[in-house]
Amino acid sequence: MRVLIVDDSAEYRKFLRRILAQENDLILEGEAADGEAGILLAEQLKPDVILMDVHLPGIDGLNATRRIKELLSCTAVIVVSNDEVYRDTAEGFGADAFLSKCSSISEMIAVIRRVQPRKAGCSCTSSNM
Repeated sequence: MRVLIVDDSAEYRKFLRRILAQENDLILEGEAADGEAGILLAEQLKPDVILMDVHLPGIDGLNATRRIKELLSCTAVIVVSNDEVYRDTAEGFGADAFLSKCSSISEMIAVIRRVQPRKAGCSCTSSNM
């Protein structure tokens, strides 16, 4: 499963890189530090899953999620935030899941893996787009 990280915190991106590196089935496809770069990378890389921070410079994570889902409906987007208030809001922007930045590593991995089966019936994949 190819993963794109979109988060303005270099430290949190580093943390996520370490987590992904420990999992054989999760491959870090790329990173972006703002919403616009995240959208562009998503279009180029067509990852399976995007970990999207809410608070980003320029286009925020929720609006970036909406735009990505319009462009790449088969890409799963997990909105990530310390603020639980975005849990319900994220779904309205097209997010496939919400993940608290305070979640355990095992919970993070489980959420990433859980969104992938939803894509099983998707006809658009990175190989045919």
